[in-house]
Amino acid sequence: MSTHDGEPVTGGEHAPSSAETDAVPAHLDPVPLTELEASLAEATASGSDDDAQQSILAFLNSLVCLLVPEPVPGETEFVEPLVLTGGEGKPVVAAFTHRARIRPDFLEHAPTVVQTQGAVLLQNLGTELGLVLNPGSAYGFELSSEHVAAVLRDFRPAEPGELDADGSAGSAGE
Repeated sequence: MSTHDGEPVTGGEHAPSSAETDAVPAHLDPVPLTELEASLAEATASGSDDDAQQSILAFLNSLVCLLVPEPVPGETEFVEPLVLTGGEGKPVVAAFTHRARIRPDFLEHAPTVVQTQGAVLLQNLGTELGLVLNPGSAYGFELSSEHVAAVLRDFRPAEPGELDADGSAGSAGE
């Protein structure tokens, strides 16, 4: 399900950002750190359905970070990611757009970061789990298990030949 870099992370290990100079915690930094975050910011600002759909496609084609309680040496296919209680009181898997978006308190419970493609994550959630992206941080959203099923039904990740020169999803999807 994921690539495993096998490295436990501490709260201080992240890419430098404007948050470090402005005394804003890195996970709340309003500057987009990834193409996915830029897409989410654009969709939020415009409110258009087209931009929302492009954000879903960007998520499906992006690498996201998951937190796991204990590393499994050499194991890259099956991980038990951090599960939180979502807004509706149902379980959701926590995923992050960038290591800097991970709140330090989450790392206390699940200190190992693994990466997987957004589409692969959704395909492996099953029917009972939803998803929360960047919980308590900038550029996040929550999908119930029903919304996960709808995304899997209505969208697909881009195939390698469908990606634009910059690696974005182009017109792949629906």
